[in-house]
Amino acid sequence: MSNQKLVSAYIIDDNLDAIEVLARMLENNYSVKVIGKATDAETAVREVIEMDPDLIFVDVELPSMSGLEFCTLIRNEVKPETKVVFYTGHDKYLLDAIRREAFDYLMKPATEQELGQIMTRYYENKLAGIPQAAQHANQHLPIILVVNAKNEHLTMQLGDIAFFRYNQDRKLWEVVCADNSCYVLRHRTTADVILNYSEDFVQIHKRYIVNINHIKMIQDNTCILSEPLEENRELRISKNYRAGLMAVFYSL
Repeated sequence: MSNQKLVSAYIIDDNLDAIEVLARMLENNYSVKVIGKATDAETAVREVIEMDPDLIFVDVELPSMSGLEFCTLIRNEVKPETKVVFYTGHDKYLLDAIRREAFDYLMKPATEQELGQIMTRYYENKLAGIPQAAQHANQHLPIILVVNAKNEHLTMQLGDIAFFRYNQDRKLWEVVCADNSCYVLRHRTTADVILNYSEDFVQIHKRYIVNINHIKMIQDNTCILSEPLEENRELRISKNYRAGLMAVFYSL
């Protein structure tokens, strides 16, 4: 497990104060590293291609070249998963932004709520694409992003994870690691999202999803895990999921 900046961003705006405000909001709240800033699109083109950021925030009305023209120009020069967010004080460009396949549209002045919605959507979109990338590379890459209580994003390897548990009081999913540490997944994470992380995750109950590699034995209607979690007896198997679990377990 590692604690790191997960997302790189580049901001283009002819207003330096607006750049600094957005950069602080991103770096202080969303584990983003702003790797570049520019006040005009022509300067930004070369740097964006060289730096290859994950996220680009670009104002629409810029000197020498509009943000819309910039988006069209760099679209085939950056990696396909790079997301562009138009950042402007005018909503009249919304339709043009959609036509240029912009990821989202942020109105000035940015609010924590609006930026938070964009970043939540970004991370969910990023998660949805990670399993396919890992399979393509034919190796176990960090596949899960966990937001802890300090708003830090952690990456986890598949083997770190023992099981997922739905916390009914808080109405969100938690991940329990092999070392018995527990982290809260961000809101709107569903069982389907978790199951899409890896084929090794199997649902055994509406509240539990288990990493099949950590199951030591199935005793009656309970999954017994390997050390050091062998004393855990909460992983009850629902009859609705038992057949699927047994099929996967016996195919190991």
